[in-house]
Amino acid sequence: MSTEFQRELDDMATKGFCVVKDVLSPQEVEVLRNRIKEQAAAEVKKGVAFNDGVSYQDVLDDSGQFKSTSSGAGVGGVNQRVFMLINKGECFRKLVTHPTINAVVSHVLGDDYILSSYSANIVRKGSPRMGLHTDQWWAPQPVERDYHHFRPANISRKPADVFVNPNPNLGIAPPVTVTAVWMLSDFFVDNGTTEIVPGTHLSGAYPTLDAQEKYDMVQPEASAGSLLIFDGRVWHGNGASVSDVERIGLLSTFCAPQYRQQENMTLGLDRELWPSMSDDLKRRLGFKVWNAYGRVEADFGELIEPDVKSYGELKLDKDGNVV
Repeated sequence: MSTEFQRELDDMATKGFCVVKDVLSPQEVEVLRNRIKEQAAAEVKKGVAFNDGVSYQDVLDDSGQFKSTSSGAGVGGVNQRVFMLINKGECFRKLVTHPTINAVVSHVLGDDYILSSYSANIVRKGSPRMGLHTDQWWAPQPVERDYHHFRPANISRKPADVFVNPNPNLGIAPPVTVTAVWMLSDFFVDNGTTEIVPGTHLSGAYPTLDAQEKYDMVQPEASAGSLLIFDGRVWHGNGASVSDVERIGLLSTFCAPQYRQQENMTLGLDRELWPSMSDDLKRRLGFKVWNAYGRVEADFGELIEPDVKSYGELKLDKDGNVV
């Protein structure tokens, strides 16, 4: 293990994030950037673009759930997100199993982690700061044995007090998500590079939704081709952009195999891609049976085919034949 890599792992443990510089060559960055800009322009033309990045845009309803009408061409917003990158270019698929990703993410989550979501974020001038949040907002808090617990299925993106002010004597949840941001342009403060509050992954708490300027935030800066990786518990969010330089990042979030993926990879995958995909990529997308989870019927094999079917309703006719 190199000294540099050990330093990155130490940063993950103590700060909750690390920056790995110059992972991609300028040529690789150019290919990825051209493909995402081409895809983004086509989605605008087709009328399916997802826009955000306006101060008045409220994506959550009163219960803390996402509104289906909170984005799109009619909503406005200077930023654009492109989802389900797994279907949108071989150059994107290659990054899912990149050796640097595997080295850091498996160190935190273990070997059988899966891809939860994979999208691009194109941030432009005028974009306001997102606000601090955690990617592990849905994880239940530790509780006392006799505690009337907060129902896990009722957790929302608007954190209840038990998440903002947890009991420190109960310990904290372990990391079960890791996010990796591929920088396809230079990330710097003026174009809204990610805000992070170092060490908050060890607090067991979530940030409040107001008065966030009281937190000691940092904004890591790095050149295109670098990789920002952070623990799913650390407090983070997009910074505000006042620069004419677009900030383009590919956001790949990984989770432990017993958790639900944010993007439904097994349903949404373009079936025509299946024959060309490596087994490693298929495992990362969630097609691997993990300790009997993810199976169909009693198929406990290594990989499940995307269109495997259940036996369905069966019975015997009067002659004993299955019908």
